[in-house]
Amino acid sequence: MQSSDLGNRERGKLWHRKPAPAAQQGVIVNIIHSATGYHSKTIRFLNVAFDSSGDSLLAGDHQGNIYVFDLTGNR
Repeated sequence: MQSSDLGNRERGKLWHRKPAPAAQQGVIVNIIHSATGYHSKTIRFLNVAFDSSGDSLLAGDHQGNIYVFDLTGNR
């Protein structure tokens, strides 16, 4: 399983090689959202949702940030 730290990135790839689900859990990628100026702690996503086709993922965190992940485009 791959990990991708969002940090202060606004765009970029989610994974750098072809995604493959973890053997037993089916996890494709572990997305980490950490902020350096926010007491150096990991900020958890509050809500996430897929679009009707399952190609995009929308996530919002406790700080009011909203993220859109294009899963098929790896962005």
